[in-house]
Amino acid sequence: MTDLLLFQLRRVGRNKQYLFFTVLLPALFTVFFTKVFGAQAGSSAQYQEWARGYLVSMMAYGALGAALGATIRLAFDRRSGWLRQLRVTPFPPGAVLAVDVLVGALLVLPSLVVVALVGRFVNDVQLGLGTWVALVGVLWVGAAVFVALGLALGLALDEQAAGGAIGILSTVLAALGGLWVPVAVFPDGLAAVARAMPSYQYAQLGRDVVAGGAPAVVSLVAVAGYGLTFAVLALAVGRRRPLHAMAG
Repeated sequence: MTDLLLFQLRRVGRNKQYLFFTVLLPALFTVFFTKVFGAQAGSSAQYQEWARGYLVSMMAYGALGAALGATIRLAFDRRSGWLRQLRVTPFPPGAVLAVDVLVGALLVLPSLVVVALVGRFVNDVQLGLGTWVALVGVLWVGAAVFVALGLALGLALDEQAAGGAIGILSTVLAALGGLWVPVAVFPDGLAAVARAMPSYQYAQLGRDVVAGGAPAVVSLVAVAGYGLTFAVLALAVGRRRPLHAMAG
């Protein structure tokens, strides 16, 4: 199982699109949003507020994109015949699925760490070491909700639909979840929709940590609820459409 895990990590890690969209792009957005909007701050304290807010948003944006991209590729592996080929190996289907979950979880880390480093050393975000560690840790664990969602979609969709789904879904989760523009500037109705999004509640975990406290129970329950729902959905789809099933 370890050999398969390392092989899958190398496969995804060599993907230039993964590196750009889930690691480099969120880091660039962190600099752009902070420098553009933070430049309007009237004091150092206001700048720190802007910089911290966009840091968390871009960490969440990169993490959800990495989690979805790493797991929704099940649709591409089914289409290419790779999953059917794995049936002749000693790896049982459960182990193959477990490896994909681990790959999705591990590939979230580079995005979180790179954006955090950019926030600290480029945008001069000031946080204590313990807060930095807690922030990365909370967002890493919370990203499991998007790993589960990616698995559900990867198992349910064919290659072409999965390719479009990841772009559309990432955009919707980021835009409506207040990761690109603060929810505070949304109209009341849209703000209510935003606060119900898994991406908003996920990022809120990080905002609570940055604010110096523990994640709010409401956000923890919301993220856990979404994660459980997506995991149950993935299991249900997996039973109806096994990993080795032909696309279509």
